[in-house]
Amino acid sequence: MPDVDGRAEGRFADLLLDWRVQAGLSQEELAERAGLSVRTIRELEAGRVARPRKDSVRLLAEGLGLGASDAEAFLAAAGHGAAPRPVVSVADPAPTGLRWRGTRPIPDGLVGREQELLEIEGLLRQNRLVTLVGPGGVGKTELALAAADRFSGVDTTVVVVDLTTVQRDAAVPSAILDAFGTAPGTSDLDTVLSGRQPGDLVIVEDNAEHVLDGVATVANRMVRSFPGIGVLVTSRIPLGLPDEVVRRVQVLGVPANDRDFAEIARSPAVEMFCRRVARVRPDFKLTPENATTVARLCRRLDGLPLALELAAARAGSLSVDTILAALDDRFRLLSGPRRFGAPHQRTLADTIAWSVDALSDAARQLLYRASVLGSPFTLDAVVGVCTGSPIDAAVVPMLLAELVEKSLLQPVHEFEALYGARYKMLETIREHAYAGLSSQGDDLSEFQDRAVEWCTTYVAGLEGAWSSPDRERRYRAANANSAIFEVALERAAALGQWDVAARIVLGFRIAWQYQASVAESGIRWATVCADNVTDKELGGMLRAIAGRLSNLTGDVRSARRHYEEARQLIPGESEMGLVARGGWVSSGSHLLDTQSLAEIPTLVADARKHGDFQRSATVQAICGLALLRWGRLPEAKELLLAWEAALVNPGVYPDEIAYMALSRVELELGNLPAARRWAELARDNQASDDPERTKVAGSLAMVEYHEGRYDEARRLLDVADADIRGHRGYFDYLVVLYRSRLARDSGDVEQARIGIRDATSRLLAEGRVVYLLQVLPEAVAVLHALGRSEAGDALCGQLLSWQRTMDPPMLPTAWEVLQESCHRATAAPGWPLADPAAAVQQLANDVLAALS
Repeated sequence: MPDVDGRAEGRFADLLLDWRVQAGLSQEELAERAGLSVRTIRELEAGRVARPRKDSVRLLAEGLGLGASDAEAFLAAAGHGAAPRPVVSVADPAPTGLRWRGTRPIPDGLVGREQELLEIEGLLRQNRLVTLVGPGGVGKTELALAAADRFSGVDTTVVVVDLTTVQRDAAVPSAILDAFGTAPGTSDLDTVLSGRQPGDLVIVEDNAEHVLDGVATVANRMVRSFPGIGVLVTSRIPLGLPDEVVRRVQVLGVPANDRDFAEIARSPAVEMFCRRVARVRPDFKLTPENATTVARLCRRLDGLPLALELAAARAGSLSVDTILAALDDRFRLLSGPRRFGAPHQRTLADTIAWSVDALSDAARQLLYRASVLGSPFTLDAVVGVCTGSPIDAAVVPMLLAELVEKSLLQPVHEFEALYGARYKMLETIREHAYAGLSSQGDDLSEFQDRAVEWCTTYVAGLEGAWSSPDRERRYRAANANSAIFEVALERAAALGQWDVAARIVLGFRIAWQYQASVAESGIRWATVCADNVTDKELGGMLRAIAGRLSNLTGDVRSARRHYEEARQLIPGESEMGLVARGGWVSSGSHLLDTQSLAEIPTLVADARKHGDFQRSATVQAICGLALLRWGRLPEAKELLLAWEAALVNPGVYPDEIAYMALSRVELELGNLPAARRWAELARDNQASDDPERTKVAGSLAMVEYHEGRYDEARRLLDVADADIRGHRGYFDYLVVLYRSRLARDSGDVEQARIGIRDATSRLLAEGRVVYLLQVLPEAVAVLHALGRSEAGDALCGQLLSWQRTMDPPMLPTAWEVLQESCHRATAAPGWPLADPAAAVQQLANDVLAALS
């Protein structure tokens, strides 16, 4: 053993080398044991450090396995004996030209993060410690670097501490000092941090999750003892400090569909993918031809930046179609070639495994089992399907909290008041977890069968919900579990259990109606089950469900077809028979089918004889709406008032749609006070946080418009317009129609043109032909305002002939607009026509051509 005395301080380098050789360790192995960098070991052994840091020497002593007396002598040799030398101060903060130390942000590293950047910059100005958390590969590092760059001024020093190679909590202070650029041993952390003014220094501690205690300890000391310092941490897990402000970094937004090229091009995930592909294929651009594939690819990758980047790297040798097709084995496909970044983030599999391996055993098992569920899912679904040894139902909330804390699940806060607590699992994490469940020998079918059993029991509990006072809550709670119902139906179909699947569809039918965005799934399952069940009446009931959901998604023609099939299979006086007949009448009124109108008297009479107040009231409201579309205003009012009178009966509840229809009837009859009263009742009965169904602001806006309060009408239309984006509703076209009228009245003819063209296109696509009779007169007025009088007069002449010879007539408000615009036009010859719907559609197509 080397001799160590009071003069050995100058020989510390030799002493360290001797101890390391005797221990049989390389510099790399000692660095890993001590949690220090190889550079530090190299500098110390070369004698280029005047006085090593005390904490570094202690870490080295532990790494070398020194006993207490040897460790004390080791410290003395490093100058940390009874009379230590004064600490040498680090230099003043870096001048402006060297204000950034460490990794710089990539110039185009961020896409679609502007709002988050602004928020984090604001948080850094108001708080001392901000932690960005999120799943691996979500882009926390680039967001933190960009936020620090935006926050910093000309005199601010930004120090980036990459913690990926730090192995021990005790080594965090040394890593921070290394990031400052100080030679090992020249200072301690307190000296570096002292004397800073607010805004002088921002420290970014990146990838902190594996040394969380060490980072938390240092960060707590920084914010409590050094008021001039801001600390920004990235981690998959929050630090858990009282001064910490936590912000979860979300995946990039993906396109809602794969058909709308403009929407696809606006998607941040698509933009990032295309930018990254252009690095390996400079000729690559998003086009209408490849947009569908790119949109589907980005959705399959969850908008996860790391996954998008790795997929884009493959585009140098594979087509985008091939990459999409290969995503079923995404972990092999996205295994590289990424040569930079933390070792655990160079492949997609490593990134996910890093987080999963850090879980407790029970949480890992719950993650594996939850991969069988759809996404999002609720606590009730997890308890119902995923419990059993070693997971007890009582600990599920705590395990879910662990999974959220470690960024393997994401809480779904959107519409939480409606749907309660829900959780989302990224598809990438789901595939990893699903593979984990398979690899440990668990029978996947066991949990799939549990899902079928749980859903069958759940829908049985929904019996009678439609007539209960809390039906809204019960159906919305069911809708929150729509993803697991998809899993259960897939399993039942795979086993050929069509009667079981049909029971689930029948029980879940109303819940699908509460969210039009998932109604497509309901249509598919109702149709598939109807094709496979042997009972004809049951098949008819399923067809009726498909019709109802098709109408909600805006596909009136499909709704009509499904209802027609249903009414042939179900007894007309039964409850579902009345549903099918009512839907057939409603869809037919949209399509200008006179047979539907003729069905109404018999249908209303059968509904009244049915004996169920709720069903009778619903049928009368449906028929009242159909008569309103047909221009039979007094008859429509009579049936709608009958619905309103039925509200005194148990099981019959207010419905804002019927109130809106009553308001519209009174508006067309010129009774504005009554129209306002009904519109206000509609507003009062619409759930304030209902995310899907059309708001009633548009109904009130029409009343305000006809009473001459144009500013208030415009404000309400703005509210209604924001509400209808992204889904279909009963009166959406009226919002666009009245916006066009206001724009035209104010002289903004271009805006009026855009609005009326969009309304016409939408109604044509949906098949709601009857509403075109209210839009086309406004198109005449817009054409005249644009100076296209010839086209306006031609359309006006056709509409004048319609009003004289065809049924239904235009409603009074539309007829008034037409009369104001048709001073020179005369009725066109050749009317009446045999096919009213085809005639209106042809006029609408002519309008689109004239307004293009």
